[in-house]
Amino acid sequence: MNVTNTAFARIDQIAPFIHISSSVLFIAVQLSVVIFSRYFFKDIEQNTHRYKTILKEFRRFMISELCLISVICISGIFLLSRDEFKISDPMIEAIVATKWALMLFILSNIAYMWHKFNLAKNAFLNDEVIGTHENLVLIIYYFTPLNIVLSFISIYLGITFRGI
Repeated sequence: MNVTNTAFARIDQIAPFIHISSSVLFIAVQLSVVIFSRYFFKDIEQNTHRYKTILKEFRRFMISELCLISVICISGIFLLSRDEFKISDPMIEAIVATKWALMLFILSNIAYMWHKFNLAKNAFLNDEVIGTHENLVLIIYYFTPLNIVLSFISIYLGITFRGI
């Protein structure tokens, strides 16, 4: 009996499932960051204690984002390393290269978001409300939606890649 060919434990089905599921969860976490933060940003001038809540929860979001992006990268490497297909078509090579470039850009964006988060946290600890607010606004209103758009583009390229 071939272990990799059993009905419910085929590696060629599990790896894409993990890759797609973690991509969907990554986008869901990004969307929840935007929704959560925009809710807490309402009337934040009168309720500056909300910064503490945003910073506390945003750290959890960042950790989950990093875990999910690492699962996406590992499963992507695993999917490409299989001998199921040979990359000989230049269009497929371009799609794969674009997906990896998008992934690197998303990773660098997350690293910059982490840097801005640490700046916001330090500004909050030093009672600099303006510095905290500016750094959080950059993360919430600009970098996170950019990651969402890039993630959807990457998913589209993945669907295109599988459809060729």
